[in-house]
Amino acid sequence: MCKLTKSFYAPQILTENGWQDARVVQVNAAGTITRISNGSEKQCDYSFKGAVIPGMVNLHSHAFQRSLLGQTGLRGQGKDSFWSWREAMYSRVEKLTPEDIEAITAFCYMELLRSGYTSVAEFHYLHHQPNGGHYQNLAETSLRVLKSAETTGIGLTLLPVLYTWSGFGEQPLAPRQMPFKHDLESYFDLITLLDKECEASNLTDWGVAPHSLRAVSHSQLLDLADGLKQQDFSGPIHIHIAEQQQEVDASLDHYGNRPIQWLLDSVPVDEKWCLVHATHATTNELVKMRQAGVVIGLCPSTEADLGDGVFPATEWKKLGGCWGIGSDSNLCVNPAEELRLLEFGQRLRDQQRNLMADPGSIVGADLYKNALSGGLQALAKPPAKGFAVGQRADFLVFNQQHPMLLGKQGDQLLDTWVFGGCSEMLLQVWVAGQCQIENGQHKDMDNILSAWNRYISRLQ
Repeated sequence: MCKLTKSFYAPQILTENGWQDARVVQVNAAGTITRISNGSEKQCDYSFKGAVIPGMVNLHSHAFQRSLLGQTGLRGQGKDSFWSWREAMYSRVEKLTPEDIEAITAFCYMELLRSGYTSVAEFHYLHHQPNGGHYQNLAETSLRVLKSAETTGIGLTLLPVLYTWSGFGEQPLAPRQMPFKHDLESYFDLITLLDKECEASNLTDWGVAPHSLRAVSHSQLLDLADGLKQQDFSGPIHIHIAEQQQEVDASLDHYGNRPIQWLLDSVPVDEKWCLVHATHATTNELVKMRQAGVVIGLCPSTEADLGDGVFPATEWKKLGGCWGIGSDSNLCVNPAEELRLLEFGQRLRDQQRNLMADPGSIVGADLYKNALSGGLQALAKPPAKGFAVGQRADFLVFNQQHPMLLGKQGDQLLDTWVFGGCSEMLLQVWVAGQCQIENGQHKDMDNILSAWNRYISRLQ
């Protein structure tokens, strides 16, 4: 008979009350933490061999873009930017089948797990065939993403994207954008299907994602908010905003206002909203976003790769604003690298050090804890800077025999991992009380790699 509750012994563990030694963590059959208490190793079903921290939340991913590596580095004749990169992305979309999407996504999620992400919010907009024709099942590609999460064991918040227009003023989609298209009616049909698919799983849920102000009109945003209210929807709402200066200029031309300011003035935005990038935010907009209670979704590696700019994170921190990290284009699949790049970007701009920490705190540790808390909020879960009762049992176990971690304890472990880290510093990765990664190896790695290799071979 399978036990309904498992107990785990942690020699050191990061909880919402800080680091604690010699703790027993009780986990129920659904993979949820029910108790954290004093105890001994002898009374537990399993004993961790190193310090334990919560797995990181990846609040913004386009998993299929992992397949773009090596495809976007050719310098053009003019100035390369997000907009020229986007054309290369469209070329890849034209070649993808549902089977490809599943293979790429599973491979990407395995890599995310190996590096310490245990939850991912998938901002999914590849809904239809390359010519825009619908698959027999409206949710075909979304189901492929769900299957990839099931295969890898990662926690998934699926964010199907509402994408109707190519630019401000309801400009028609270009032919290469037709796989993304949904109007509100078909979009609500899609999320109804996904709600049924996710309700039986403790590892998957869903939210909504109006793509951007250029892809969704004012009336659509209001009608979407009204429709969700009628359904008593309490999940997350994510949107790209103010990522590039060209988008800001287009918003000024069309609405007579900057995109962040216009959104906050025109739509009922609250703490359920995650504003992804918000790169070109003014001080006044930062204040208004803080008042609204939003979480900012930062993707430093992608924002650097696309030449977007640098979000004013130190200003946002001084306001007490919440933020989390995402892998976005999945050029980088390591949370430690995202946090490192976030801090380094602020240092390069301000010519100072240790900017994203409170006085007396260790910067790598503060980065991790704040990104964890903001990431949980972005998934519409209670924010916390460590393990808490009611959280899913997502454990990262440090390999404290790694040369760089020898003699390190508590926040020093986090700081070492963030600024010098690699996946080899993690001994295990658990999701919902199940071990998915052991010594860098996923339990279904051979099958995941085989599917990835078939996809690569087809494109050669």
